[in-house]
Amino acid sequence: MTTANFFQKDWYEILGAHPSDSQQELKQNYQKLVLLYHPDKQSADVPAGELEERVQRFIEVDQAWKILGNEETKREYDLQRRGRSCQGAL
Repeated sequence: MTTANFFQKDWYEILGAHPSDSQQELKQNYQKLVLLYHPDKQSADVPAGELEERVQRFIEVDQAWKILGNEETKREYDLQRRGRSCQGAL
């Protein structure tokens, strides 16, 4: 993942979470979404286009968890996110 992608996406939104959520809440959201979008959990009658969208969504959910599930990368992301918010207010 490029640095640009790291900061351009709202990883909290992808997990259906908020920055104030605890690690446990983030993990619960992640686990729910993984069960919903994991390629191995898809039924055989899902149309190919929809299956592709679900796989892409699964990849994003997994990336979000890799960032927000790790204290160090979460802290870095949160700092950059706050910096963008402050710049947007100017």
